[in-house]
Amino acid sequence: MSSKTEIAPEVADSDTSEGDGYSHYARHEEILRANIEGGLVTALCGFRFPPVRDPQRFPVCPKCKELVDLANELG
Repeated sequence: MSSKTEIAPEVADSDTSEGDGYSHYARHEEILRANIEGGLVTALCGFRFPPVRDPQRFPVCPKCKELVDLANELG
């Protein structure tokens, strides 16, 4: 009797083609955690994404921008 072990390739969630087409604002600690431990970043607007894309290539998320502007107004 022999046993057969199948090993499936690990699929990384760092596909840069996915996303909503925006750069998002997130807390600095959240970005650091995701870069060190892996995983997703939760943006201010609630969108979750892997920190693998160059944010300068995309327009800023309108909801994130609105939340940052509101926080700056409140002081």
